[in-house]
Amino acid sequence: MATPPPPGPYPPHASSPRFSGFPPGQPQYQQPPQGQHPAAFVCDVCGAQPAARATVRGHQGMIIVMRFLKRGGSFCRTCGLATYRQMTSDTLLAGWWGIFSFFITPVVVLSNVMGARSRFRELPPPYGGWRPPLDPGKRLLFRLPTLLILTPIALVLLAFPTLLVIGLLAGDDEPVRVSVGDCVEGSPEVPGQDIEAVGCDSGRAQYRVSDGDSCGPTDYLLSVDHWAEGQSGLCLSPVS
Repeated sequence: MATPPPPGPYPPHASSPRFSGFPPGQPQYQQPPQGQHPAAFVCDVCGAQPAARATVRGHQGMIIVMRFLKRGGSFCRTCGLATYRQMTSDTLLAGWWGIFSFFITPVVVLSNVMGARSRFRELPPPYGGWRPPLDPGKRLLFRLPTLLILTPIALVLLAFPTLLVIGLLAGDDEPVRVSVGDCVEGSPEVPGQDIEAVGCDSGRAQYRVSDGDSCGPTDYLLSVDHWAEGQSGLCLSPVS
């Protein structure tokens, strides 16, 4: 009775179409790190393990037509994240250009984040392999397509609370209220009357508040917003 072969995984056979030969000096099979069992899958890209089976999706919008992209297989952590970042970045750049694509693109991006990316990040660092892994490059958040999309969204989302805070901080200025005999400076024209109370002997006084019954032809009516309590019919007379 023949003895069954030990459990895998086994390195790809030299006749495999994806096998291009081991680099000189590299062993044909590397044992897993101590305490780690051999993985069920090896990476289709670099041959490292452990690997996880996943599908990374992409989308291109072309005004009227659209194209759905996908790349599935077994990926190690490094090659998987590189594939996820590149395809998702391309989708963020080219996926919006169509009526239906505008709504499909966020779904594709979210499916990559919740699906393939989560599976790749759960993998430990890869070991072994017969060719260099893909370069993951920058994280998706720091790539230009992501910044082009997130920046205007962030500005819109921040604009309303920012304006609200400014409005609360500024508030409505309480108008200056004066009585007969007070002196003011500023603009006496109504509407838009803008005055400030000053001392009559300060040198800044431009107008003196007088009773409405004694208003002259060169006097200005004082806006009711500036009447002190108990006052009525006030005028602004130029200080001579």
